[in-house]
Amino acid sequence: MAELDQLANSALQRSRDALTDFDQALVAASLLFQAADARMQRATLAVLLDNAKPDVSTILGLDARIGDPSRTEILSLATAGLEVSKRAVAADPARAAAQLQLALHLSLVSWANGAARSLFAGYGPRLVDAIDCAIAADATIDGGAPLRLQGRFRSQAPWPYRDLALARSVLSRAVEFAPIVVNHLFLGDALWLDGEEAAAIAQWQAATMANGSESTRWSDELLRELAKARLAAAGK
Repeated sequence: MAELDQLANSALQRSRDALTDFDQALVAASLLFQAADARMQRATLAVLLDNAKPDVSTILGLDARIGDPSRTEILSLATAGLEVSKRAVAADPARAAAQLQLALHLSLVSWANGAARSLFAGYGPRLVDAIDCAIAADATIDGGAPLRLQGRFRSQAPWPYRDLALARSVLSRAVEFAPIVVNHLFLGDALWLDGEEAAAIAQWQAATMANGSESTRWSDELLRELAKARLAAAGK
């Protein structure tokens, strides 16, 4: 984590020193998201270890139990990432990587603020629009990350945004395009929530053995451990 933080902070400073270097801005945004995501997965595992033999439903909701300092750290990283992402999008709205990073960081800012505050702050419509723009730009970038983000949001968000049928559809596309750890894990979660337990277990088993990707390399092993926890809770 210290190595990743150093990389992210250095990239962020370089992007602030060269405000018109949008390639550098996107490098910073990507590293900031990876640092935030790694914190989220590590904190989720920490919460998991504090629960004696949790069931699958409990595990799928553990990220809501993440507290400080992790939540505040994630919000800080995502806020900085959102800053540089907005700059890149303003310079070139058609650039897929910029639209993706904006959507990713907005999703973390929304999560870190909690469901109630995010609802009143209007993050829902903003996030839907950002995800739609990322998919329109290039749904397959970074191992299907725009599809993965849409599927995760639609499977986890409260009413009126939850749509398990859409979540399953886009996550299946993400797995077909890129059968990597995180895509299998999130598809399994959506399937379980939709009552397809056997199919969910198959996806979680695939996640434990799947390859990672460059954009998730700091979180891949943590994600495999979370897949194993799901399987253990499901009795597999």
